[in-house]
Amino acid sequence: MDLSLNKRWAPVLLALASMLLIAAVACGGDDGDDGGSSGAAATAAPAAPAAPAATAAPAATAKAADAGGTSDAAATAAPAATVAKDAGPAATSAPDAMGGPEGSLVRAFRTLEAVYGIGYVGPYRTSATNQIGGIEESLFNFQNGNPMTPFLIDTWDIDAGGTRARMTLKKGLKWQSPVGYEDKDFGELNAAELVEWFNRSNATTNPESTYGDSGDFAAIFLEAKAVDDYTVEIGLVSPVYYCLPVSQFGCLSAARGPHKVTSADTEGVEWARANHIGTGPYVQGACTPGDRCTMHAVSEHWRQVGNVASITGIQVPEATTQIAMLKNGAIDMTELDYKLLPDVIADGYTFLETMPGGFVGQSILFPGNLWEHSHARTNEPLEPWAAPPLEKDYPWIGNPWGHAGGTCSNGDGLGHELCGNAPYTDTDNPSGMDDMEQARLVRLALSTAIDRGAINDSLLNSIGTPIYSEYMGPEYPGWDASRQTGCFDYVGNEISCSGTLQSVPWQISDGDLDVAGALLDAAGYPLVGGQRQGFEKITLQAYSAEAGPVGLEVADTVMSDWARLGIEIEGLVEDYGGVISPRMRQRIQFLPVLKNGDVHSNVYPIDWPLPTVDTSSSRPGWGVGFESQAGAKWLFEILGEQDASVRAEKHLNWVDYSMFWLQYAGVFQVPKGIVVNDRVKSWDGYQQHYSNVSGNPEFIVLN
Repeated sequence: MDLSLNKRWAPVLLALASMLLIAAVACGGDDGDDGGSSGAAATAAPAAPAAPAATAAPAATAKAADAGGTSDAAATAAPAATVAKDAGPAATSAPDAMGGPEGSLVRAFRTLEAVYGIGYVGPYRTSATNQIGGIEESLFNFQNGNPMTPFLIDTWDIDAGGTRARMTLKKGLKWQSPVGYEDKDFGELNAAELVEWFNRSNATTNPESTYGDSGDFAAIFLEAKAVDDYTVEIGLVSPVYYCLPVSQFGCLSAARGPHKVTSADTEGVEWARANHIGTGPYVQGACTPGDRCTMHAVSEHWRQVGNVASITGIQVPEATTQIAMLKNGAIDMTELDYKLLPDVIADGYTFLETMPGGFVGQSILFPGNLWEHSHARTNEPLEPWAAPPLEKDYPWIGNPWGHAGGTCSNGDGLGHELCGNAPYTDTDNPSGMDDMEQARLVRLALSTAIDRGAINDSLLNSIGTPIYSEYMGPEYPGWDASRQTGCFDYVGNEISCSGTLQSVPWQISDGDLDVAGALLDAAGYPLVGGQRQGFEKITLQAYSAEAGPVGLEVADTVMSDWARLGIEIEGLVEDYGGVISPRMRQRIQFLPVLKNGDVHSNVYPIDWPLPTVDTSSSRPGWGVGFESQAGAKWLFEILGEQDASVRAEKHLNWVDYSMFWLQYAGVFQVPKGIVVNDRVKSWDGYQQHYSNVSGNPEFIVLN
């Protein structure tokens, strides 16, 4: 197997190389410089690396020696509270600051984004201030085994009918002033401010919102209203009693915290976009996209004063430059490809887990499978047969809507009578096989062909874990390698298995080209002269995400596996936030995408529903382009179920369905972490199910 980058990614590498000039921002640990582009005064990349400054370097270990702190990873599989008003105590005390803020740290990022001070405006991106962290705080988080521990919230409940959620804020939560605006009082987070943040972010109340959690808000919440100065009520789409998608851990998705969106009204939109105001223990200093951004610890905070006085993020795209800078003291911490870790650790540096007990993964999503005829919340017609993914017969996209002038089956409800409007005539299905089964066999073949073991051994230093779905793998609660999915129709009914409709094992054959080839044969794509007949070229999209640039190498490996099946294939790298995500929202994405597997993870409670992204419930906000009637139905059934054991069984049934229909081809999970020098003793934040958990820099402890 060819595990090297090949010429298909050459344009990407050239682009990365061209960005090396930006590495000149590395001006060492000059924490006092908030001057944005002044960092560009550094004339060149670091010289030949010097030995680490400290002689007593950390031991060569893949985990930080000091794992104490606030996380409770052992309890991550515990059921959530069944009734919201009994959802646990107020937030427990975080570790005390060690003598107040002091010192500085420099952290390297492959890409340092702009500041997006009002998150509901602009592209779907992570603000530079969120990358470094410390500005926002969540309404709830995960503590002591409870994913819905109140944090900025003092008390909360849900009425008996499940029609509204009520949350009362803690008092005295000060909006922190950015550097340069210390004399300006921005007030405190109150009910009116929370309502504005929520309603502007929620796609239900603001369809134009690009906030990352707008879709999950829309799936559950109606309009928020202030009851008094500190109490907010939010209407619920359907009953839910035990979780809400407004937590740092998150039900359905992990939400960032509220930020002061009303600054757009008082200071102007452009000012608000460039200045991020939250309640956290750090405030924004000067930030220049693609260069550097500095966060400064506040001297007083309701919860936790940061141990480190200032943290500067700088953009350094190239891994070898990052390593050189780590060794010559220009930076203190960086994320590195997993294949680079052993040599760096052997040199005395430490891989510090920033998500204790948790993992980040990658999966291949097959968007364009639009199997809902009407919106899950509003019943508005969606007319999926008119969407670009159904303009032609893509082998990996199943069409349940018949073909032009024909009829279809297995549909129900509003719009089904119109399902004969798909624009193409399907002529390549084997006798007795509909297009849905043909496409399912193709997706199963593509997943079976992936040699996950080779990827883990050669690219991830064997520290990863193969996964077979976005929603299930060996590290997950409820994992059972011997479990079989059973058979389902596409609307979620269990059916008898027969013919090619056969149950799928949770742990499928790994890298088995013979089995994969037989599946393609059965789907009507025979191998003739080394090429699959009738199977047009497939394009795999990829982007360098949480897993780092190694994700492009993983994509290259996957393409090599698929090419061995006799499929013509190419790779395509596009910006996720600016290009791929809008296509998902617009329902026009049809290319498979190798993406972050961060919408679900091993720390997610087994009795909570799968995320909203595979249904239309999140629209007009976030959606991944795989829309399932079954998922929409089970989402609201699970949200409204108060018995945790029943929820858990429904969850596993949903996993069975997703794995049978191969919504995702899971690839791997790896621990989330960062490489640090000997100045950093530990970094143990709150447990989260999202991958970007290192957003609590106040817990960094220096030696």
